[in-house]
Amino acid sequence: MSQKSRATSNLQHILSDLEMRTPGGAAEKWDNVGLLVGDAHSKQKIPGAVLSIDLTRESIEMAKRLRYPLIVNHHPCIFPKSRGISSVCSEGAGELVFEAAKAGIAVVSTHTNFDKCALEVPGAVAKALGFKAVGRLFEGGEAEFVKLVVFVPTSHFEKVRDAVCAAGAGKTGRYDTCTFSTEGEGTFRGEEGARPFLGQVGKLERAREVRLETVFPRGIKKRVLAAMRVAHPYEEIAYDLYRVEQDPSVVGLVSGLGYGVYGDFEKALPFEEVARRVEKAFGISGFLLTEPVPKRLKRIGFVAGKGASFVRSAGRVGCDLFITGEAGYHVAREGANDGVAVMEIGHRESEVFFLRTVERWCREWGIRAKVLNTPVQSMRTSRALGTSRSGL
Repeated sequence: MSQKSRATSNLQHILSDLEMRTPGGAAEKWDNVGLLVGDAHSKQKIPGAVLSIDLTRESIEMAKRLRYPLIVNHHPCIFPKSRGISSVCSEGAGELVFEAAKAGIAVVSTHTNFDKCALEVPGAVAKALGFKAVGRLFEGGEAEFVKLVVFVPTSHFEKVRDAVCAAGAGKTGRYDTCTFSTEGEGTFRGEEGARPFLGQVGKLERAREVRLETVFPRGIKKRVLAAMRVAHPYEEIAYDLYRVEQDPSVVGLVSGLGYGVYGDFEKALPFEEVARRVEKAFGISGFLLTEPVPKRLKRIGFVAGKGASFVRSAGRVGCDLFITGEAGYHVAREGANDGVAVMEIGHRESEVFFLRTVERWCREWGIRAKVLNTPVQSMRTSRALGTSRSGL
């Protein structure tokens, strides 16, 4: 955001910046992201925001107390009727949504689009655990790519190419700015009312143009096209979009493509050392572990939240250990059978880097942030609960 935007952040500014960082089009089809409660056209200044994994009563009360008119969640507070809230009333499943709306608090969710697009997280996880990031993990063997073909006057070729690549296009494996270009002649004639960049209205013009081709993940289409339009000098831009059936590269961190991260330690480390690093990085005191675990670990993978569908992907890229929030017994068992030990650290606990990342974005927006990471589950014993075994 510009310096001016930081000084006058309102909901419009924040939503616009979030769309650039985590495009809604990158979210899974079943997801529900973006502004879920509030006025998208509000120009009310935002002094601060409450950040939490879920919309909770505590986060609403904190926003009221601090007079922050914004809550940013990872998990959506509203899903389609078949999956969640079917009404918003003072009682029932929609009670918290009702309370937020009644208090004039906007609620924004950035979920699977965040997980796919916010490359700060795989970078931060790799740094915290001390391994070199190699690539992303995929649920299946294919991902949707789009090929962009745009015709640009030779004078603006580099400007347009650099703009679309800066927006996320042209990334393949460990390479960026991957494009192809051919030069040719374009023709056009402007009608009355047109304002052509080249030539005169009513006259057939010929211009030296470059056909620029590149690919990008479908989820960042709006971002790439917006960058193209800003950089392109023509009033009407000639461009084509093609669906590309192509297996994603298993190396490289690409915004909008894949989840989590996998990578290598400089040298194989004892499991105990890796476990200590995980506990420190995620602020946990324990984890579920599927045996057997190699005594020394070289390659590990990580996906936040429910990573059950990525266990096989971790195996395909040769991970010794896969770390996630939750996977489930049978999936973890299958992973172990395939040679991948699975460490489950808790769903909420695994998503702590969401909070740290958005907190940093708040500073860039020029607003304060209050982070809440309220435990949903905790390990208890009958002794701790004061329950005697006698009489059971």
